Amino acid sequence: MATDAPETPAAPAAAVAPTPSDPRLKVLKKFHGKFLPKGILRDRHKTIMTRWNSGEDHGNVTVDELKTLLSDWRGTREKPPRLPKA
Repeated sequence: MATDAPETPAAPAAAVAPTPSDPRLKVLKKFHGKFLPKGILRDRHKTIMTRWNSGEDHGNVTVDELKTLLSDWRGTREKPPRLPKA
């Protein structure tokens, strides 16, 4: 007959550290499902994405490249400042 002893976990949950996430993913997710108009920004995004999908090391795409593209894209989406009415 089997004993009714409680099962002991192999490793305590506190000892298992989560793996650090890739900081590039945080920036890359901001482009998911967004519209990039035709032109230089879309071309830059396409070249970065082909490098990203090229292999295990993601084509050596850097966080700075992604942040620069994001800031340039946000700069094109800014509305012009409203002029005060006289």
